[in-house]
This record gives sequence, structure tokens and C-alpha cells, in this order.
Amino acid sequence: MHTFFIVSRRHEDLYIYLTGRFAADPSVTVILDRRVAAFTARSSEHAPDPADRRRRPYVDTELRSRSHAILTVAEPGPC
Repeated sequence: MHTFFIVSRRHEDLYIYLTGRFAADPSVTVILDRRVAAFTARSSEHAPDPADRRRRPYVDTELRSRSHAILTVAEPGPC
């Protein structure tokens, strides 16, 4: 399992803290949200592709209402 902390741009102090706290843990990655237009209304003509695995709408919601979002991803198994 790998854990990602995505921290809102408004909470850079939390990003700095978490980066230091988990620096020695290779199973944790801390990311400062770099999206510029993350919360702008999207045009209906450019509807997101449901197959786009990178899209996680709840992350936007979490970043709007809280300081961070946490994602846990299973490591890929052997082929």
C-alpha cells in the first residue's frame, strides 16, 4: 500500500510538516496541490472521461472543505 497526502495550497505549513514527518517512510508521498484551476466550473462540452483513473472528484471536495486529502493505493502485484 502507498499513501498520498495531497495538501491544499492554502496550507503550505501543513505540507512542510507532513514532508518532514514522513521523509523516512517510502510508502508515503506528500504532494502540494499545484492545480491552478482546480475548483473552477468545467464546461459541459469538455465532460471528463469516466475511464480517466486520475480523476477523483472527492479529492476536490476534501481540498475545498479541509486542508488535505488522503489517498491509499494498492501496490501493483507481480505480472
